[in-house]
Amino acid sequence: MKGLQTALADLKLGKIIAYPSEGVWGLGCDPQNEEAVYKLLKLKKRPVSKGLILVGSNIEQMKQYININKYKEKLISKWPGPHTWIVPTEDTPVWIRGKYDSVALRVSSHPTIVEICDKFEAAIVSTSANIQGKKPLRTKQEVEKNFDQLSIVEGSLGSLKGSTPIQDVVTERWIRD
Repeated sequence: MKGLQTALADLKLGKIIAYPSEGVWGLGCDPQNEEAVYKLLKLKKRPVSKGLILVGSNIEQMKQYININKYKEKLISKWPGPHTWIVPTEDTPVWIRGKYDSVALRVSSHPTIVEICDKFEAAIVSTSANIQGKKPLRTKQEVEKNFDQLSIVEGSLGSLKGSTPIQDVVTERWIRD
């Protein structure tokens, strides 16, 4: 997978990477690296208060953020796949959850995301590749034009026409569908 090794090294160095996701190009970083997350927020011109999504390749990667056992049945009803759940948290840092007492999580089945998270051995921050309020980018060329000096993992978008749906695991209310 072209660009993967450089992107993995950059994740460990606290840098931001770009990659295709289920419906739009994504920007990501190591969620445990506060400085990297703030760099990503600055790049997107996104306030920390809005929170970010974490994406992983398996449910075990979400253990440090939520009580998996409490919500497992509902989570795995849509995972792995293009479905983001909002889940109550006591363990997620403020730079990820923003002003909320919950965190947005997705266990993806997208081959590029799975490969990144498997090799990184952890979930990563995943946010659409765009400046806050602008349309998410859908091609590698748009990403290169709008964001310079990012490691790009090459691959194809999934079948969604936009960002993944987001649903609250407790209330089942749709945040974005």
